[in-house]
Amino acid sequence: MGFDLKLKFLPMFASFAFLVAIHFLLASTALKSRRLRKWITGRPTVIMEKGKLLEANMKKVKYSIDDLNQHLRELGTFNIAEVEFAVLEVSGKLSVLKKTAYQNIAKQDVLSKPFKEMSLPVELIMDGEIIHKNLTSQYTQQWINLELSNRQLQLNQVLYAVVSTNGMLYVDQYKDQLSAPTDRE
Repeated sequence: MGFDLKLKFLPMFASFAFLVAIHFLLASTALKSRRLRKWITGRPTVIMEKGKLLEANMKKVKYSIDDLNQHLRELGTFNIAEVEFAVLEVSGKLSVLKKTAYQNIAKQDVLSKPFKEMSLPVELIMDGEIIHKNLTSQYTQQWINLELSNRQLQLNQVLYAVVSTNGMLYVDQYKDQLSAPTDRE
């Protein structure tokens, strides 16, 4: 379209408009369906877990140790031994959780209890539905129901619930009751 000057404008514009329409249709559908969202955009891949390289996952996404080292250096980590978890995001960027001893210290760290072992976050609820494959002996459906009832919430009111790296449950509702959101369009 960009180089062939003999093409007519209307068929070119129609094909461009069709591609844009498909993009918006897929994007809006993916917003409403977690299953379709995973199929369209893919999933993040764990590259390192508990300080160990996961070679099978690296091979699956064609990610070499040289790629890992480059991305770690770009994030300011020159020693791979400092890394507890590394996740290759769908965008191609690397997300890193450093081992506790190598993390920057915050005031709450100094004032709080001794460090606990960290783990990857565990998503338990997304779009008002429990993610059954993430349930464990510690995080059961009964535990989720108890936590929701303690917060006086129903499952269909919860947009997202995740157990964070420190073991705390984070719950976000569909209606957050924000009177003046900071970012408005």
